[in-house]
Amino acid sequence: MPWWGWIIVAVVVLAALVVGLVYAGIHALRAARSIAGTGKEIQHYLNAMQQSEPSSESPEKPLFTQPLSTAAHRYSLAQTEVERRRISRHNRHAERWSIWRHNKVPFTGNVPSQRNQAVSPSSNQAFDGIILDSQLSSDEKSRDDSSRNIAKAD
Repeated sequence: MPWWGWIIVAVVVLAALVVGLVYAGIHALRAARSIAGTGKEIQHYLNAMQQSEPSSESPEKPLFTQPLSTAAHRYSLAQTEVERRRISRHNRHAERWSIWRHNKVPFTGNVPSQRNQAVSPSSNQAFDGIILDSQLSSDEKSRDDSSRNIAKAD
């Protein structure tokens, strides 16, 4: 390569180095501004946490220094609240199931008219007459096959 080729290569390398440093500097300044804004927000919240509101009541003594009846009373109140939430959850659950039980979901098959009547696969239109071979006895299979053959012949 001639001597002037090395000069061009060196100039291109130096130009790429300068462009890379400028690019990195611009992004460093943008990141510093972003971090400064985040720092201001955090400082705002930290200052708010450090400010204490003046309260008229004195701080409560630790529970282990109070009589046992106080702890028992608090425990019974907490358990009452837990039981109230459990009963409320149970009632919501029962109400939802009641709604679902009385409002039948649209279904393409035969739905029995009585509650305790079971739907058999043979009467259910959702199966479209398809019955699993494992559910049929050998007599039923032969009758079913013969009825299909008669239907095909017609």
